Amino acid sequence: MLLQKISVIPIRTRILPAAALAVLLSCTPSPTPAPYNPPTPVIDHQPTLLEIAIETPASAERLRDPRPNIILILTDDQPWHTVDYMPAVKNTLMANGVVFENGFVTTPLCCPSRVSILSGQYVHNHQVYTNTMPQGGAPKFDESDCVAIWLQQAGYRTAYFGKYLNAYEDLVPYGYVPPGWDEWNAFLGKNISPDDDVGHLQYYFDFSMSENGKPVEYPRSKENFSADVITNNALRFIRDARDQPFFMTVGYYNPHSPYVAAPRHRDAFRASTNWDWVQYRPPDFNEADIRDKPDYLGDLSPLSEGEIDTAHKQILRSLLSVDDGVASMLAALKQAGLNENTILVYTSDNGLTLGDHRFGVTKNCPYEACIKVPFIVYGPGYFPARPETRLVANIDLAPTFAEWAGMTPPKSVDGMSLASLLDDPSAAWREEILLEHWPTEQGVGSMIPAFSSVRTKQWKYTEYETGETELYDLLNDPFELTNLARKWDYKEIREELVAKLERLLSE
Repeated sequence: MLLQKISVIPIRTRILPAAALAVLLSCTPSPTPAPYNPPTPVIDHQPTLLEIAIETPASAERLRDPRPNIILILTDDQPWHTVDYMPAVKNTLMANGVVFENGFVTTPLCCPSRVSILSGQYVHNHQVYTNTMPQGGAPKFDESDCVAIWLQQAGYRTAYFGKYLNAYEDLVPYGYVPPGWDEWNAFLGKNISPDDDVGHLQYYFDFSMSENGKPVEYPRSKENFSADVITNNALRFIRDARDQPFFMTVGYYNPHSPYVAAPRHRDAFRASTNWDWVQYRPPDFNEADIRDKPDYLGDLSPLSEGEIDTAHKQILRSLLSVDDGVASMLAALKQAGLNENTILVYTSDNGLTLGDHRFGVTKNCPYEACIKVPFIVYGPGYFPARPETRLVANIDLAPTFAEWAGMTPPKSVDGMSLASLLDDPSAAWREEILLEHWPTEQGVGSMIPAFSSVRTKQWKYTEYETGETELYDLLNDPFELTNLARKWDYKEIREELVAKLERLLSE
């Protein structure tokens, strides 16, 4: 169709110049929107510290071991920009760590992403495609070769606290402890709906956990808010494992829907308080013109501005207990004399939209709000603070942890160790990353056709199983408003990206 338009332009130019000009303009990308730079919120509140007594610091023998302790702090469904409201994360981890501004998950859904973290593999290789059987969930994951086993073999003491994989409670026996973990306290779901986008209050209050294989109930009480229970587990582990290298994953359910806050944070960000809050209104907010977008966007029912604002504040309140956990772990590490012998990695299992592109508050999409996550590496004793713009992803964590522990990961790993990049900003690095999605069993994710994308620093190209395609110039159109996939001027770029995508899918 574009070729036909171009061929008739000379004729129309002789007859009706204004009409010809209109045709030419229709083939030109829309003007680049003004940069979206929301005001930085004012953070004048301090985290609440959960304390633990550590009577003696780590032994001299432990301190002579150059290998770092590793703490992975993993949130659930966190919009990447919400770290601006977390004082410990922003003022300590980000201010003194390496902030990866292009940190992504390769599949923006909980269980597939978490398996990629544990295995270092793209989803098309580990084949845990969704959250529930038969396509995904914990029963689909081959746990016989994962990062916990590697580090345990390297002499690390390992621990997992919090949310593990969706459908973990379906594993047999009930409360099963996967291989590789010395300490295990993981949520057990009760009567979980298969809907991938519905949250569960039970993971905040009145929950049960497998404690080293034994199911334990936590009745509803102010003290039994799940994020605080997880933080206290982490603090005890720091105390008890301080004399040997350790690897700990702290998997908060926060801020997953229904976005529950600890009782002490329920009044945060309300108009009657002095907690600062800024409306989230990027240029793609409830995008009005979707004529160049795939058909499924027209089936979405956008939430109102008020509904988005309410969810945004609830998410921020929920995250404050995570921030308290970060501050508490930092304090415990200092008390144990391990504050310069430990590397903390802070990230989320996927991003989350807040009205972006007409999506309400959800995930699974190929757009930046779904795939981009907080990605912070804090190791003051190991590398200096800086922002970093290279493309990194969840598949890079397992090989990074292995290298820090002095191990070589198996050849099955698709990710790259971040160790060289952290040590040397000029180190050679990848130029593209693969993104993938398979329709979920229910929810918004079931409406999005299967897709695969390649993202470079400038471009993102997506192919859907419907035959629809998208191409965005992220340097000039960071909010993905103008789809260039059918523009003749971008034919060569599109062909280059198609070749990159095919190569990534074959690896």
